[in-house]
This record gives sequence, C-alpha cells and structure tokens, in this order.
Amino acid sequence: MLALTKEMPEIRAQWMRYCLAFMRASNREFTEFSDSCLIAAQIAAQAAKDNPLTLWQTLEVLEHHRELVTKGLMSAQEKLTGFVFDQVEEAIQAYMNSTLPNSQGETLSEFIAREASVMESVANFTQEMEKIKDEFGFHFSTTGYELVAETDCFQLYQVLPTKKDVKVRDDLKPMILVPPYMLGVHILAFLPGEDKSYSHSFANEGIPTYVRVVKDIMKNEKVQTMTPDDDCTQTRELCQKLVEKHGKKVTLNGTCQGGYVCLMNVLSGTLNDVCDALITNVAPIDGTYSAAINGMPRMHHDFITTTLPSGNRVANGYMLSLGMRFVAIDREQPLVKVLDQASLHKATDLKPGKTVAALFRWLLKERVHLPLPIAAMSSKTFHEPIAEDGTLPIQLYGNPLNIKDLAKFNVPWYQNYAIKDDLVTPACATAANKYLEGTGVVESVAFFGGHVAILTSPYAKKAPVTGTFTDALGKPSRGPVKFQLDISGPRKAVAAADKTVAAAE
Repeated sequence: MLALTKEMPEIRAQWMRYCLAFMRASNREFTEFSDSCLIAAQIAAQAAKDNPLTLWQTLEVLEHHRELVTKGLMSAQEKLTGFVFDQVEEAIQAYMNSTLPNSQGETLSEFIAREASVMESVANFTQEMEKIKDEFGFHFSTTGYELVAETDCFQLYQVLPTKKDVKVRDDLKPMILVPPYMLGVHILAFLPGEDKSYSHSFANEGIPTYVRVVKDIMKNEKVQTMTPDDDCTQTRELCQKLVEKHGKKVTLNGTCQGGYVCLMNVLSGTLNDVCDALITNVAPIDGTYSAAINGMPRMHHDFITTTLPSGNRVANGYMLSLGMRFVAIDREQPLVKVLDQASLHKATDLKPGKTVAALFRWLLKERVHLPLPIAAMSSKTFHEPIAEDGTLPIQLYGNPLNIKDLAKFNVPWYQNYAIKDDLVTPACATAANKYLEGTGVVESVAFFGGHVAILTSPYAKKAPVTGTFTDALGKPSRGPVKFQLDISGPRKAVAAADKTVAAAE
C-alpha cells in the first residue's frame, strides 16, 4: 500500500489527462453529429411550414426516430459495457502490480498514463486527417492528370500512371470512371501514393483511364438543374471524344450510384455506338433490397432541399450524408465512434495509419449537394422495385429501360459487390441478374469486406483487382482490371481476324 500511496500524485495527474482527452474527443464527435442534425432540423422546419406532413407521415417519422434512438442507445450501451469491462480488468491487474511486493508488470499509474495517451491520440486525430489532405484523392492541378474534354456539367480528366515504367497503351480499350454523385469523386483515388487507388490500379496497367468529374454545383447553374437525361446525353459526348481519340469503344465503370447511372445510360441505347462494356462496383441495382434505406420514411423533397443564391433548389449534402449515417447509427453514434477509435489507436500503438485518416476525412469532408432530379431518381430506385418483366422504375428521354436489353445490345457486364455491405446488400446489387440468366452477359463477383473495400484496398491479397482469385462465395473470379485487359485483347484479335477474312474474300 505504501507503493500505491507514492503513486497517487501520478495517478491523479494521469487520470486528469484521461478525463480531459475523453471530453475533447467526445465533444468533437457529439458537436459534429449534432451540427448535422440541427442543419437537418432547420431544413425540415422550413419544409414543414411550406408543405406540412400528414398525420400518417408524422407518425411514421416519429416511429423511425424512436427506432433510431433506441438502436443508437443500445449500441452505445453495449459498446460502453464491453469497453469498461476491459478497462476494469486491466486496472485490477495494474492495481495488484502496484500493491503486491515483487510484482512484475504495469503499475496502476503506468496503466492510466497509457490509457491517457491513447485517448489524447483520439482527441488529436483531426490533425492527422488534415495532414492527409495532400495525399488523399485526386489533385487535378498536378502533372498526374490531364483535362481532355468538357461538357456543360462534366469535366473529363485522364488519370496517368504513377509507375514510372508504365506507359498508356493504345492497344487497350479506354475506360471512363463514374463516381457516385453523393460520395464525391475522391474516393476513387483514395491514397495513390500508398497503392490504394482504384482509378490508378487501371492506369498503372497502361489502360487509358479517365474519370468523369461533376463541375462545382455551387458555381454552375447547369449542374444545379441537371436531369438524368442530361447525364446520359453528356456522357455520350464524353464517350464520343474518346472513341475519336483511341479508335475504340469505351468501357463505363461506375461506382455505387454511379454504377446505376451507367447501367441506365447503356440501357437507353444512346451509347450503342460509343460504349460496349460495363463495370459496376457495389451498385444499388434494386434499392428495395436495401432494408436500411428502403425502411426510411419517404417524404416530399422539400425536406432535403436547399435554395442556392441562383434561386435553384438542390438536395442538401448534409441531409443526405446524415441519412446515410442514420443507416449505420449503431456505428455512427458519437460515443461508439470515440470508443471504437480508442480501441483502434490502442491496437496500433497510437499509429492507426494513413488509411484510417483518409477514410475519416472522406466520411467527414466529402459532402456534395445534388441536383434535385438526380436525387429524385436515386430515391425512386430505393422505393420502387424492378418490374417483373425487367423494366427499371426510371425512364430516360421518356422511354422505359429494360435489363434484358443489355443482352440485346451485347454489352458484357462485370458486376462486383461486397459480401459485408449493409448499404448496398448483395441482394440489392445482384437483383437484375435473374433477367439475364443464360445470356452469358453478366459476370458477378462477390468481394470481401464492406461497401468501399474495393476502393480503399484494390490490391487486397484475397481479391486483387488485377488478378484471379476465389471470391467470397468460393467461385473462381477475376478482378475488374483483369476484366478490362481481357476484353481489350480478344476484341482486338477478333477485329484482326475479320480483316484477314475480308482480305481473303
């Protein structure tokens, strides 16, 4: 006990460090979360004045609110119970080491000092997120990218190889990457310097790789009023530019919502002469299979809109981001986030790494307003299923879109999804496959991990995008980069064979 008495001043000092750091970390998370909620409440209050909820809608919203609060509190209680139990267990052992003579191991003051350092690391993690901004995402003003085309709403940049010994190959098909409107473009170039960039995994194989970037919606009125028809028309313009440049049809490669948009554009038939292959990553093909989003109350668009200085109304990025966080409230609850971060910092010896910093930065910073027609289109796909005959709930140019036309157009579809994705569930991503059975058009691959795993770890040993592997369902598969390389080679060979036959005739 004498030894413990001598430790008391140090224990008090370290305990104060711990408490202050925990308060800083918790205040940061609670403030950030509550700020988004208050912005949402402000928009909703204005919307309710102009377009009041019905009694049934009010009851539905209140019930959803109750479910979210319950789920959040239960997850926080479960996480806190486990955290405290682990802390008490370690504290008892440290106490024994401090009080029993000749005991080896960490003393109580050393234990509290270690935990204080962990919590301070969590509290200071925003500094790491700021440091990573120069390495995270695309930096189009640098020499690694070239602006090659532009429309009213989009810019098309070529992504150049980062490997010095790799040159862009003219014999390969060009490809356009289409990011989701809501999550922004930078997730497609997560950490290029760390070999964790989906876009560069194509470019570094010599594939002519391009990324479609939406112009700043705050400055461009054409973007503010853009419709799905405009998206399709301007995507065709970009594809035509690449056909003229490379002499080959384009592969469209869309991620999440961008994958659905690419599928729509191909099914419209508008791109038949400029696009002949499709890749989708974790795309919500039938959103009704995503219970997390489909189960949210459906209200008038007034409840998610913001009026810009131009007078145009757009879907508010804070509202949309908050909606996605509500889907994962068991992980996004502020207390849970603090304790999860503490566990991560502790497990990595206070060095969680660049990947974690970049991921947190993306989740907190990439909030983009959406044109209302695009937001309405996306919302509809999560509430109306694909029809029994394969017709999508969305039309382009006033015409229906049918999944079966993909086979008619002879467009191969490489479709990947994440086995642990609770946003775009496997059933959601593969819902259209039954309409294409027996056609040989669809190549469906189950990747390991969650929603953005393929984007943040494209070279994962279990499923590298550049190679062959056994997918999460035990099926022999190939990655999307290899798919693109493979369809470039055979098509070139077929073309050469056709020329030989024609010459002989």
